[in-house]
Amino acid sequence: MSTLKHKGKGPQALTANGLRKGPVVYLTPDYVWSTDYADALITEDAAAIEKMGETGDRDEDANLIVGPYFIDVEADSGLPARYREKFRMNGPSFDPGQPTHIDHNKARGALIIGGEK
Repeated sequence: MSTLKHKGKGPQALTANGLRKGPVVYLTPDYVWSTDYADALITEDAAAIEKMGETGDRDEDANLIVGPYFIDVEADSGLPARYREKFRMNGPSFDPGQPTHIDHNKARGALIIGGEK
């Protein structure tokens, strides 16, 4: 059983930070991590949410990601419900003038981290 908690109301996605370079990542339907929010697995299915949590725990233990947690997703738009998560979608705010992971996604495609072990 996963140690990650979620509110259990409405669509959920799982996010974290990649451990090596720190980008914001989202768990995909293939249960790997992508820097592109458009790749995120968004679901209300309890079994899928449980597996998402287990994947987050496993990948954090394997030092692929750090700080996984569930986020609420707006059912009508498919976007994160909270401002903080909308802000995180656009990349880090600490390095002005440098390309964000969104810029990298556009130029080279999303960074994918992990996979079944």
